[in-house]
Amino acid sequence: MRYGPDDPKVQETLTIIRQLIANPALPNMKNYLQHVDVQDSDAHETLRQIFEDVSAMTEKEMDAFAAALDAESINGLEDILLIGQSLDSYTYWPGVTSDAALGRYLVDGGYINVAEEVERYLDLSMLGADYYASCGGAYGPRGYAKRIGEMDPVFKAAISSREAETPVIAFLPLHAGQVRKITGQLGVQEISETYVEKLQCARPDRQELEQMPYMEAPTLQEANRLAHELNVLRKQDGATLKFLAALEAEQVDKFFNAIDIARHLDNYTRIPCDMEEYGREALRRMGTPENAIDSIEGYMDLENFGRVMMAEDDVRQTQFGLIRKDWGDDFPKPKQTLEMGGMM
Repeated sequence: MRYGPDDPKVQETLTIIRQLIANPALPNMKNYLQHVDVQDSDAHETLRQIFEDVSAMTEKEMDAFAAALDAESINGLEDILLIGQSLDSYTYWPGVTSDAALGRYLVDGGYINVAEEVERYLDLSMLGADYYASCGGAYGPRGYAKRIGEMDPVFKAAISSREAETPVIAFLPLHAGQVRKITGQLGVQEISETYVEKLQCARPDRQELEQMPYMEAPTLQEANRLAHELNVLRKQDGATLKFLAALEAEQVDKFFNAIDIARHLDNYTRIPCDMEEYGREALRRMGTPENAIDSIEGYMDLENFGRVMMAEDDVRQTQFGLIRKDWGDDFPKPKQTLEMGGMM
């Protein structure tokens, strides 16, 4: 959605940009807000949330935020928002703004152990430069920041409460500190007093999650838990596609059921489309020795046997591949038309 040039939202967006740029703790912010499309409604909402997050930061957090911005490749407002909400993924060393200062910090902090009589002969600038080159990070306006943890958001959520005039935009999964800030911004005491207005995928490289079957609106606890589980699955080869195939085959429409599938994904097997190979695998599961399979292969229609066994094993075809359930209740009977779409 785009606002007209005279829309009050455009003026509000411009005001937010001016306030962020004028913040003395963020002197580099202007570098990242030069090309904002002030008529874009998404830009307005993201900028509003960045301003709210900055307003809730301590002075040290703002200093770390400024340095973290310079440590990353910023490709838009969502990157700025994500960094501001992920400061616990960075280490920040205040006052370290040069190679020499970094070298001194490494020595004084015990990161590099040298004898006291040797220390005065060290080239601190070269020491700091070598560390910077190998470890990355950036010298910000008031200190050095380096990422030490993963920033791997799954969902971008609009979170609200009965007391809030506008929702909080946050990336999931949340950490404990973020939960406290969000409840504070929404004017409530407990996360259970919040609700999710809108949920979408956080990153273009996770757009496969947009193909999840439609589910009823989750609680924030459910959405956050599923985000944690999906990050675990993402580190396992093929696990995300198996999860999505299981969701479709199970016709899941509730988040707590999706969380249960993610936690018990070993109950499922994603099947290759090769019917002959499935026939061989079925023989193995029956206890047939490998040499016996090799002996009968030329005398048996393994492709047709594999097709029959797939039907007997209730292997389901999904848009994410074939899936078999190895434990628990059977898959529900397939519907003639299974509605697919975005989450919300």
